This record gives sequence, C-alpha cells and structure tokens, in this order.
Amino acid sequence: MQDVHDRTGVDVRGDLWAQPTRTSWAGRAWIGLAILIVFATVLVLGLRARAGKSSASVPELPIAPAANADAMPSPIELSSSFREVAKAVKPAVVNINVRESVSQGSGIEDFFGFGGPDLGPRRREGTGSGMIVTPDGYVLTNAHVVENADRIEVTLSDRRTLRAKIIGTDPESDIAVIKIDGNGLPTVLLGDSDALEQGDWVLALGSPFGLQQTLTAGIVSATGRELAQSQYGKYIQTDASINPGNSGGPLVNMQGQVVGINTFIVSRSGGSEGIGFAIASNVARRIFSELAKNGKITRGYLGVAVVPLDAPTARALGLEPDSGVLVRDVSGNTPAAKAGLRSGDVITSFDGTKVKAPRELTDAVAATPVGKSVNVEFFRDGQPQSETIEIAERPPNLRAANIEPERGGNEAHASRLGITAQTVTPETSERMQLKIASGAFVTSVRPGSPAAEAGIKHGDTIHRVDRTEVKRIEDLLAAEKSLKDGDEIAVQVERNGRMTFVVVTIE
Repeated sequence: MQDVHDRTGVDVRGDLWAQPTRTSWAGRAWIGLAILIVFATVLVLGLRARAGKSSASVPELPIAPAANADAMPSPIELSSSFREVAKAVKPAVVNINVRESVSQGSGIEDFFGFGGPDLGPRRREGTGSGMIVTPDGYVLTNAHVVENADRIEVTLSDRRTLRAKIIGTDPESDIAVIKIDGNGLPTVLLGDSDALEQGDWVLALGSPFGLQQTLTAGIVSATGRELAQSQYGKYIQTDASINPGNSGGPLVNMQGQVVGINTFIVSRSGGSEGIGFAIASNVARRIFSELAKNGKITRGYLGVAVVPLDAPTARALGLEPDSGVLVRDVSGNTPAAKAGLRSGDVITSFDGTKVKAPRELTDAVAATPVGKSVNVEFFRDGQPQSETIEIAERPPNLRAANIEPERGGNEAHASRLGITAQTVTPETSERMQLKIASGAFVTSVRPGSPAAEAGIKHGDTIHRVDRTEVKRIEDLLAAEKSLKDGDEIAVQVERNGRMTFVVVTIE
C-alpha cells in the first residue's frame, strides 16, 4: 500500500507522541502542564478539606453582643432608687425596746456555772425592729423580740414613743403581732415574696445595735431556704447587712414592698458576714391574720416524724427515691397512731396531694383545719395502702422525751453488722420506756464496722431490717444470712424514745 503523507512529509498515521517535529514537543508540554495544574488543585482542595475538619473539632467561641448601656442603671440612678424606696418605707419602720424581769443570782454562775443565792428579780432590756401594717397601729415583728416582755415601748420615725401590748406570738414561725394606739399611722405594703428571684436587689431597714432607721442594701442570695430554725415556711437569704437589732424589720424590694421580715444571721463573729435570713412575706401575711384575730396559731397535727426517702433507703425498701417520705416515728395517742400508721411506712400522698419531701407534708398538715378527715396514702412492706385520718390540733411546744439507754441482762450475740446485741427483756423495755417492747438491744458497736459507719450506737434497739421485723436477736441473725457484700439495708432503730432509720452497707 502506498504511504500517505501531508505536505510537510509527516506520516499522519503515526502516534502523536512519536512525532519528532517541534510542534509535537510543544503539544506535549502543554498537556503536561495541564495535568500538573489539575494535580496541584486537587492537592490544595484536599488540604483545605482536611484543615476544615480539624477546625470543626475545635469551634471558635462566639463573641457576646455588646451590652446595652441604656438598659443598665447608672450608679446615680441606682442611688436615686434606693432613696425613693427608703423615703416610702422608713415612716412605718419602728424601733422596739423591751424590758423583762429575770431572776437574779449572786453572779457566781456567770464565772463558774454554779447557781448562787437568788437575789430577786432584775430588769433586762433588749431592742429590735418592727413595721406598722395597719393605720390603727398593728405592728409586725419577730416573736423572739417581744417574748417574755413586761414592758414594750415603740419609737416611731417621728421620735414619738408609745406603749405597746402583745396581741399574739407564734414562736414556731418566730412571728409576733403587737399593737400601739394610733390613727392614720404610716404603713408598709406587703408584697408577693413568691415573685422574688435570686439576684434581685433588696433593702433591709431596722435598728441594728440600737441605731434607728438604718438602711442597708444587697441582693437576694437564695429563696426557699428550709432551715432548722423553723418547721414551717421557707426563708429568703440575703447579703444585705443584718445585725443584732435588725430582727423584726422589713426586707424591701425595689418597688418599696415588704417581701420579708429580717429574722436572724449566720455568723462566727456575732456580726453580719453576708448571710442573713428573712421570713417570707407570704408566710407572715397568713400568720398575721390569725394572730390579729385569735391571738394564737392553730395548726393541724398528724403525729408522725418523717425523714427524706433517699436513694439507699428507697432501694432497701424497693421504692423509687423521693417518691414519698419515710415515717421515722409515730407518737402515741395521735391521729396517726389511732389510724395504725407506724414507723417504716412511706407516705406518698396527703389529702390528694403528692408528698415528696418532709417539709411538704409538714406544711400541708399544719394548714389543714382541725377536725378535717383526710386520705393518707402510704406504702408498707412494698404494698400500697391508705387510711382516712381526722386531723387534731398540734400541741404547743411539742418536744420528745430523752431517755438514757441502759444495758439489758441476757446473753449478747455478735452480728454481721459489727455489733453485739441481745433480745429485749420486759425489764429492759420498762427501764428504757421503749415504744415497742421487743427487738434486739445493741450492747456494743465495733469501731469502723458497717454499723458504726451508719451511726448505730450502744443503747439503740433494732426493730426491723428492711422488711423483716426483729422481735428478738434470732430474727436479726436470720435476716443477716441472706446478705451479700455491698448490700444496702434499712435498719429501724429506736433511740432515746425516738424511731429512726439508718442505711447500713454490708462489707
């Protein structure tokens, strides 16, 4: 076959890469450069993607928007607000001076603690604060300011001094109402303490150390504090300076409304350390109405002592934590005792309202009218039960008796809990005045044992281990046989006339 050539004499049928001419080498160079550019582009994009993934794992923190300076009060504006509140409230804030008679000894007891001969009564004076709440002279203050007073004098903001009489006191909430003669007197307005929030500005007024009409400022440090000082209601915590003499004075919000009654401080030095407490105004309002009308407070009474149902105790009883409150003890001849409630029951509902904390039950019972029949739901031995109970009137100044435990007289046995115990005898029960005349009496506790770690002491009487009733030492030893290391058990203990539960972890 005849070869085919173009005009330059080049064989056009050959491979382009095989052509030795100048134009062939240039073509190959351009193609190579294009491939190199594509490769470089892919490499750069890959590196960027990899960098993107790396930066995504450590995100940048956002920058907060600039604060709106116009929305924040200046120091001058805040000071002006304080002044306006003080002007509105101070006219109704009073200083209370109290005189009371106390027995006067020889003075020896002041140094050595011995009582010397009685030298007759002597006068003791104290000072506190209060606030006028009605134009005709009803004054709200603390019960501890005026209790045991023989003479009460109230000094008004205009420096007038008037005699006052006690209308009623409620030591359990530490609220008192006294009365001065007057007409058209300046008054404070009680606000809604439930609307307070942590961080709100508040002002405290009163007579710290006798310095009348003193104003201090701070914030609400916390709300709803449940404290041992009172079984009823919840406290407002504030860092506004409260000192001796401030008791009974108002804690005021920035609208000039009283949201609390300054009551006490927590202090190592005796002066303000930034932890003060006030009775919430909503609590004070309810108590004032009853004291002003009846001179006393009537509260409902069930007759049980309860403790929180914590996780270990709940597990030991087969219940969910915080699903109710554990009955630690039942007082004799009370509505609860007559209805058959007993130590170890877990109350879950009172009068149709779920109960998850001891204070919830205490407040609900106290607010129930005397004589009302209510439905109480509870768990016993893992089974739900209910009883209808008629609420009685709570006895005043209720206190439990303290009974010093003594040893029993029969043979003691060692227990896996780390105790030695013996069966309660009739003589031991009578001597110790036990509520349940049976059980295992603890004669000793080994230091460092599970019982010691749980707080069981010599002189305690064990009545129950989890759901097993303990009437004698053999019951306790039998209940221990099925226990394994790490098990948590709820042990019912009677101590000094009171029932309680402790959780013991088996080792």
